[in-house]
Amino acid sequence: MSKYKTIVLQQGLEDVAVDDYLFRRIKSLLRKELNLTEKMQNDYDRIQMADLLEDIFPKDAGLDKLIEVCQSIKDLEELAQRLKTERAKVKVQKKGKNKTAVKRREQEEPSSSQSLSTNNKSYKKRKQTTKTKGGKKMKLTQKQTQLLEPSGSNPQKDECCLQTPHKPPATPSSSSSNKAESRSECTTQGPQGVASSTGQALPCPRVKASRRVHAPQMPSATASESPLAPRGSPPTVSSCLLAPSVSPAMAPSALQAPLVPPPTASSSTSRTPNNGNLPKEPSKVEGHHRDPIQVMVLKVTEPFTYDLIDGKRMFHATVATETEFFRVKVFDTALKNKFIPQKIIAISDYFGTSGFLEIYGASCVSDVNVNQTMVISNTLRRRANGTPKIKDLFSQTKGTYVNGEFVVTKKNERGDFIHYGIEDDTGKMEVVVYGRLTSINCEPGNKLRLVCFELTSREDTWQLKSVRHSYMQVINARRRGTQS
Repeated sequence: MSKYKTIVLQQGLEDVAVDDYLFRRIKSLLRKELNLTEKMQNDYDRIQMADLLEDIFPKDAGLDKLIEVCQSIKDLEELAQRLKTERAKVKVQKKGKNKTAVKRREQEEPSSSQSLSTNNKSYKKRKQTTKTKGGKKMKLTQKQTQLLEPSGSNPQKDECCLQTPHKPPATPSSSSSNKAESRSECTTQGPQGVASSTGQALPCPRVKASRRVHAPQMPSATASESPLAPRGSPPTVSSCLLAPSVSPAMAPSALQAPLVPPPTASSSTSRTPNNGNLPKEPSKVEGHHRDPIQVMVLKVTEPFTYDLIDGKRMFHATVATETEFFRVKVFDTALKNKFIPQKIIAISDYFGTSGFLEIYGASCVSDVNVNQTMVISNTLRRRANGTPKIKDLFSQTKGTYVNGEFVVTKKNERGDFIHYGIEDDTGKMEVVVYGRLTSINCEPGNKLRLVCFELTSREDTWQLKSVRHSYMQVINARRRGTQS
């Protein structure tokens, strides 16, 4: 719930889009559900409202209710979408933790084969009789019975089960009708490792280095011990027991090799896209995506602190395939050494929201083959890295996020906000900054580099307004220096 509360307060009620008037509207729409008195409506600030939402809706700190209210207010529809995305991220993290907990419990539980053994021992606990040479009957103890009576299981299977890592079998091979079939599990090996009880090869599991099972040294390796041996080659018992996925000699290199996705159509050098088909705007992707895409890094900002209270840091990047380009928010600054201009990387497990790809962990980015090539046309590069004309921004949809460099013509400080006038040869508009960005010293005559500024309007004036993840860099006119 604490994560939901953070979203409600810091990314919801305290968002720059929620000005005083819209905040009053939110309180008005929630008046009955939160039992707000007139005094509470007038006096409650954003923190008190977040606390009240948490008390009334303890399950999610009122996040669902806030999203519902924002959707009903036209000026806050974009904020509602951002809140939905943040809510989805928390649910994905929670689901991942649940899967880990279930997996841990499965590993701690005894396998079905162990349960079968216990049941068999209980069944054989009754005393059995047999005749002696003199024709007399004598009762055998449980221990003697176990010594004289065969267990009915294959010795090779017992050895296999003892040396296999603790994991419940994929099929219920413990029933007596399937004993012969389960015995074949340890003696049928295809190209991918151990076969299932149906005779189909199971895919090789991805083994983590920290949980690798170390096999004892064998005198020599036979062809059947290799995970690449052709189907039908007779494996020895040791190859089934000790090399279910990779042979011991191959294990270190297989575990340390980086994840390299196969080349995609976008990395082909045999064609050059028609410039008429190249997009003028960044591609927009929505939702959670696991499949990797190969891209070339075009432009990167320096890491910066976007949340002064919690010290959270991030950086922005622009990447491209041969046919489109993307804007990326990277929330793990350790990835800065991966995002190097002109370098080709693979991105996976990312979120698409509000025209950006969002990356939250180092595992989401991997290197590709050093010989991989990608041809990015000059036209696509200019469109990805260029600055839009101000007159063209007037025809864009409100809520669009803008990158670009603009000349500052005037500066006006108004309370907690600073209004800058910018212009080019096609028109003029305002840049409005607040919070941490007001500490950046910028004067008329300087050039501002803006990244992730929201296009909006107020009183017939078009504005580029700073938001939570905005980045601003000052380029001095006389000597090229920067502040950010």
